[in-house]
Amino acid sequence: MPMNCDQLKELYILEPEDLNFIKENSTDKNQVAFTIMLKFYQHEKRYPTSNDIIDNNKILYIKHQLSIGLDAFSLNQIPERTLSRFKSKIRNYLGYRSATLNDAKTLINWLVEQSKDAVYNTSQYRELAYQFLDDKKLEPFTPDRIDRYIASAVSTFEKQFFANIINELSPDTLKLYDEFLLKNVNNDNHITEDNNDQNTTTIDFRKLKTHISGIKLKNVEIEIDRLNYIRRYSNKINDKLFNDISRKVILKYYQRIMAASPSNILEFVPVSRYSTLTCFFYIRSQILSDELADLFTRLMRNLRLTAEKSVDNTILNEIHKVNGKFDILCTLADTALNNPTEIIEKAIYPKVSKETLKDIIDEMKHGGNKWYQNQVNIKMRSLYSHAHRKCLLPILDTFIFKSNLNEGKEFIEALNFIKLNKSLETDYYHNTNKVPYYKNLSQSWQNIIKQNNKIRRSAYELAILELLTEKLKYKLVWIEGTYRYRNPDEDLPKDWDTNREQYYQKLNLPLEADEFIKQLETKVHTGLSSLNNTIPNNDKVKILDKNNGHIKISPSEAQPEPTYLEELQREIISRWSTINLIDMLKESELRLNLTKRFHSVAEREILGGKILQKRLLLCLFGIGSNTGLKRISAANLGAKYSDLNYVKRRFINEDNVKAAIIDVVNDIIEIRDPEIWGEATTGCACDSTLVSSWDQNLMSSWHPRYRGNGIMIYWHVDQKSAVIHSQVKTCLSSEVGAMLTGVLKHDTKMNMNKTYVDTHGQSTIGYAFSYGLSVDLLARIKGIHKLKLYYPSTRNKDTYPNLKLILKSATNTSLIKENYDEYVKHLAALKFGTVEPDVMIKKFSRENYKNPLYKTLIEICNATRTIFLCKYLESEDLRKEIHESLNVVERLNGIMGFIFYGKLGEVSSNKSHEQSLSVACLHLLQVCMVYINTLIVQEVLSEPKWKNKLTIEDKRAITPLICSHINPYGLFPLDLDTRLLIEALSIINNKESIHYDTEETDAS
Repeated sequence: MPMNCDQLKELYILEPEDLNFIKENSTDKNQVAFTIMLKFYQHEKRYPTSNDIIDNNKILYIKHQLSIGLDAFSLNQIPERTLSRFKSKIRNYLGYRSATLNDAKTLINWLVEQSKDAVYNTSQYRELAYQFLDDKKLEPFTPDRIDRYIASAVSTFEKQFFANIINELSPDTLKLYDEFLLKNVNNDNHITEDNNDQNTTTIDFRKLKTHISGIKLKNVEIEIDRLNYIRRYSNKINDKLFNDISRKVILKYYQRIMAASPSNILEFVPVSRYSTLTCFFYIRSQILSDELADLFTRLMRNLRLTAEKSVDNTILNEIHKVNGKFDILCTLADTALNNPTEIIEKAIYPKVSKETLKDIIDEMKHGGNKWYQNQVNIKMRSLYSHAHRKCLLPILDTFIFKSNLNEGKEFIEALNFIKLNKSLETDYYHNTNKVPYYKNLSQSWQNIIKQNNKIRRSAYELAILELLTEKLKYKLVWIEGTYRYRNPDEDLPKDWDTNREQYYQKLNLPLEADEFIKQLETKVHTGLSSLNNTIPNNDKVKILDKNNGHIKISPSEAQPEPTYLEELQREIISRWSTINLIDMLKESELRLNLTKRFHSVAEREILGGKILQKRLLLCLFGIGSNTGLKRISAANLGAKYSDLNYVKRRFINEDNVKAAIIDVVNDIIEIRDPEIWGEATTGCACDSTLVSSWDQNLMSSWHPRYRGNGIMIYWHVDQKSAVIHSQVKTCLSSEVGAMLTGVLKHDTKMNMNKTYVDTHGQSTIGYAFSYGLSVDLLARIKGIHKLKLYYPSTRNKDTYPNLKLILKSATNTSLIKENYDEYVKHLAALKFGTVEPDVMIKKFSRENYKNPLYKTLIEICNATRTIFLCKYLESEDLRKEIHESLNVVERLNGIMGFIFYGKLGEVSSNKSHEQSLSVACLHLLQVCMVYINTLIVQEVLSEPKWKNKLTIEDKRAITPLICSHINPYGLFPLDLDTRLLIEALSIINNKESIHYDTEETDAS
């Protein structure tokens, strides 16, 4: 990437001692090479190789400091003996030593230990290895040796991992595994788009791998049978077997079984076969348990929605019962006012009959909220008694519910009481004193449950089951054997007590609560003081004395239109008219070798070279454009549908696609010219969009705001339109959790420390956790006029007179101090992936208000949101920045429809992993389009006629998110031997920088 002066000075500045060292140990001819090796080693922890391209700006800057002028530079021109001498000099100068064979063994053992924590690709292992050697002050091995040691470490870890599993499995368990495979080998059919029959009642291997086919009562029994079936195997696994292994590692081997058939698995060597099956049973049991719990909560929610709809329809049908009721009421009021002393029978009844008044009274009773709730509960009880009860109660017998708090244990007594008495023939519990938790139920339920001093059984069961869904959400009650509903203590770092200080250090937070509070108070005071001083002269923001303080923000003037962007777009269209979208994917592959990220989930890879490369690209395009594999195979005779389906099943999964996305995003960041795109950004706009999807699954649901059915895609988009992170979520899940997920898991080189969100992307929990994770949450809040500011302490109450109308109260710092350690523990759980953000967000809700940490989060939010609001109200530039960033997401949604055009843009699968894969491939096509468009724009603007032509408005509005020159439609044959004419001369002269799987090809 072209570097600016500040970056050059930071990375390649030569201190006086460096200059002396270089002059003393190299000749004038070799000083540049010696300097490059020194600075490259200092920053990359290794020496440069022939594959590393040294930017000309770096070389020029180094020559300038050395006061020399050479026409050319190449490491390849320096003899090997000289390079070895340079390495020795640099090693001694920096205090390093040569690595020995013992060091190699230590490195391998260390990499084996790291393999327990995550699934790394080769490049990530290299980074770990170089960092380890640097920490030990060891000169790195050659790249080839590093790769051999990595391969040895991966192999050693897998052998140890499998051996530990085998040692825990009894001979009877191994025999049970063999029986499972042999019984299913006759049903050796893979699940494909056309082969997903769920109507059969027999549980087999294929049935175990399918997903819930819709939120229906009839599916409860099927899911219970599947869960009980797999528990026959998962219950044989020691609970502590995977305690020290990351879930991502277990998932790697789980995916291997998911992609294989029983006959394939029988071909595995015994150790691998039994170990991977153990991983499959362990993970699959958790997934099926989570899905059954999700099905239960969705069915309970649908039960209430159905009851509410029924009651609403009843009210609407009766709303016109008394015609002209408002005229009648007006007449009634007028008569009573004009005849205050008259007898009702003589004054009113002649004008409004007694029968009419009675009808009005009956109708108006429907407007009461208490009446409405009672009617909904009565309707729910009716639906529950006639259909839901026989399906939902077996779930209580399937799960083992537990709680860590006394309140939860009391509630579990109620669940056990229901299970114990579910077979009673009577409809009532006669002894009310023996019915647990009854007095804790809401009054609206108690009114229906208790009749004639007896407890109505069906209403009591329903009230407890509905309450169970709330308590599962914030984990007052948890389920044994699940993952998302597991023990909340397992969501937190297990080694917190021993490594507490290291976690504080990694989070960059002070160890003492007093220091944390002091920093927070200082920031709040600084923000309030600055706003207090500037608000009198702020023409755009006023604080009005109405509604207990009202913030009024005047809109900003429209920004000037860009001058030359239309001309630039015409130039692009004239030179690259109708580029096929698949060619953009292909060009990205030929430049970045994306397919190297797609490793088979099987034990070995048979396919390779251009055949695999071509099929991978066709699959990625077919999935990402939603056209499907059949249509793509029709235009490519060498790739039949069955071939593409095989490659998809074995090689393409969400993790592999995201790894390829990371490569493209990182290269986009590298190649961007700051003269065109500005300095590298650290902020992402976050928002979601609704996509239509099939509805026989747990992900799809009705969105009340969009008024449509489908799934949500949540984007993290940088200010120049590249999607940094994407994820699938349900319509009702928290956008705050999705925002935090993208911040924590994007894994790109982007330093994401700012997020721009709308009203739905911010909340109390969002502000509190974002602050602890060193992320600025910058929100466009719809009801900002109602918000209040909080001052640091009571002594500061009168310090900000100009803000008096919108100041509410002081921050409760004593509460923060009491729970500071627990707050940081939860931050560590988020930061290091112990818990999913959306699971953590659900834990802190209004239903769990008594939780002291939730109250602490509210206080931290009050302070941090005050800091943000002060900046937001004071700075019009910040308000514009937020609006501009969020507008990028709105623009993106239109482009995503352009890319994902197949099947009318509907996600045509009921499998959650297929839905996520479709979105991941769509994301990959988007960043490839941005990548190629970035190169195209930069090539056009590098021509002399465009030099210094773009205005400030042009540079503000320029975007690589253009598609007028792209053709996504039709049948697309893929030719890997043709290239797009972008940087053609550079391609010809630098073939070694372009990756090919089997052979190099000439540029077009």
